[in-house]
Amino acid sequence: MQRDELITKNMGYVVTLARQYKSDILSTDDLVNEGVIGLVKAAEKYDASRGKPFVTYAAPYIRKSIETAISRLETSTNVRSTDESLPVGSRNNYTLLNVLEDKSAEKADIVVEENTLSEDLLRYRDTLNEREQRVINLYYGIGYERQTMAEIGEVLGLKRERVRQIRNTALRKLHKAARKETEA
Repeated sequence: MQRDELITKNMGYVVTLARQYKSDILSTDDLVNEGVIGLVKAAEKYDASRGKPFVTYAAPYIRKSIETAISRLETSTNVRSTDESLPVGSRNNYTLLNVLEDKSAEKADIVVEENTLSEDLLRYRDTLNEREQRVINLYYGIGYERQTMAEIGEVLGLKRERVRQIRNTALRKLHKAARKETEA
């Protein structure tokens, strides 16, 4: 995918991540704009040949961009407020308690990654054998509770290292199938 296409297709994801933050300083639109800056940086550095889904790769860039903007504005507001005479109870006194990530909100990056992986798995299921499908489903919690490689190994009667190899092979196959489709 081209850089512009990655950005366009993942704008909704930025909005979802931005809504996880509560800020007295920045509006949701401002948080989205900051998130887009992170999305653009991620799109410029993304290398699809490494096999990592773009949303997984982009999430830290988006979050960092949003958090940096909040922190930067909070610092400048605190510096300004110490130089001014403000009335008691003024909303210009910001602390870290004013800007917090909503811990009760479901992590959008995890949900989007799992949904993307689920969609890819369903779309390219025929490229994987039954065991590879089972390992991917169990490892990523698609239709099952998410399990560790050791737990999957117990279920399938395999060693953890073998489960890792099967997972990596399956991911390469899925990536290759997706790449062929985008190139066609």
